[in-house]
Amino acid sequence: MTDPIAALKKDHKEAATMLRQLSSSKPGARRRSLVDKLSKELQLHMRIEERDIYPLVAKRVKAEDAKEATVEHGLARDGLKNLKRLVDKPGFGAVVEMLQAGIRHHVKEEETEIFPKLKKKLDTDELRELGDRVDAAKKAAKRR
Repeated sequence: MTDPIAALKKDHKEAATMLRQLSSSKPGARRRSLVDKLSKELQLHMRIEERDIYPLVAKRVKAEDAKEATVEHGLARDGLKNLKRLVDKPGFGAVVEMLQAGIRHHVKEEETEIFPKLKKKLDTDELRELGDRVDAAKKAAKRR
């Protein structure tokens, strides 16, 4: 069984690593490639959370938590657009820092508050089903 919470936490760590790499990167093909990879990975992660996690959070934990997390995803999407727009231009470092700060805040809330509360509200079968959906979405994305 795939633990959906562990899979999402792994995504968080990978995104943080890519952002750290971007913060010290120089303009060029490697930076552009890393921005594309980060964008692809975070977009998938956010789609999974919005489709599979947040509806459960709204029903089982607190609707306000799901709404706030969705707003934070919108801000992250804006940051990703700015990363792509400024990838080889002045201001790129500032965008990386702003995106890092926003994601750090979002991840802290999810990992210390939202995910633990949700996990307590789900029985083993629900957790397994959720893990299967998260895993299937990730596998489908890799096949594309």
